[in-house]
Amino acid sequence: MDLEYRYINAVSARLMVEMAYSLLEVEGQQGLGALVRRRGEDLELVFFIPDDRYDEFVDYRLLPGVREYMRLMNCSRAWVANVFLNGYRPMMPQEGLYGITLSSLRVDIETGSVLGDAYGLEKLGHVLRDFADKNKLERYNPVDLRTVYRDKKETRPVITRAIIAINVLMWVLMTLAGGSTNVGVLIRFGAMYAPLIIRGQYWRFVTPMFLHVGFAHLAFNSYALYQLGGIAERLYGKYKFAAIYGAAGICGSVFSFLFTRAVSAGASGAIFGMLGALLYFARKRPGVFRRGFMANLLTILAINIFIGLSTPGIDNFAHMGGFLGGYVTARFAIKRSTV
Repeated sequence: MDLEYRYINAVSARLMVEMAYSLLEVEGQQGLGALVRRRGEDLELVFFIPDDRYDEFVDYRLLPGVREYMRLMNCSRAWVANVFLNGYRPMMPQEGLYGITLSSLRVDIETGSVLGDAYGLEKLGHVLRDFADKNKLERYNPVDLRTVYRDKKETRPVITRAIIAINVLMWVLMTLAGGSTNVGVLIRFGAMYAPLIIRGQYWRFVTPMFLHVGFAHLAFNSYALYQLGGIAERLYGKYKFAAIYGAAGICGSVFSFLFTRAVSAGASGAIFGMLGALLYFARKRPGVFRRGFMANLLTILAINIFIGLSTPGIDNFAHMGGFLGGYVTARFAIKRSTV
């Protein structure tokens, strides 16, 4: 089997599994290997060029095609690496043209050498050099790239699961202490209670988001958090997700403190913050989601608002504060978010 094909297959599989690249089909260029990855406002593209027919594509189609793809994905910059496996091409990069930086690399499988640098895509060079080994390629069994996915371990919503675990643990402890519906138990464990906050117990702005009143309350919020939090954590990354979740929960507690005097607890404010963060992301990065995602989020929000207004005992001020906290915090997080 052709070593060039093995090389492109091996490098592509590694990049897809470890760095979350995806296959990209180039119109009118059947057989041309191409990968794409999005990181925040940056678009990363890798083209594997095994023969000379790519010259025309580079001259007349590459820049307009990348520019159009940037527009569709709502990206402001693109880093493009052209990996040549036949012949020699200029290595000097072209930077800043329409926000596109072009790099060229030459791979010689026979000698195991890689010339040139992938500007802005430093890790790509390491992968290219790792597989530029004739003996290694002869032992390599190509895979169907359509069945290759990123390592699931890297995409698990670990923070979301940790928060759910904490919520369940606190509910168990409250149940053992006298019941999670017992007002005295709730206050003792840190529920939002304005008179005590006025006396200086400001930590009650944080603790309520980990407490729940009854099993049904815990179960519903855990399910909502797993669904919405899992998506938000993958989009923003675990650290920014934790910051957004915490800010939304605190904002929910602050609104509850300002506008109510009842004992209140629950992750609902933080969960509404996830809705706010997802709506902001969907508005700023429409190319990331499938068509109709924004409409689905708005429908979920409307249903929850209706339930909150029609059901007694629900702290709608906490929901409002959480939503605003998540939306506003997402505006800062999205500027450096990686997707």
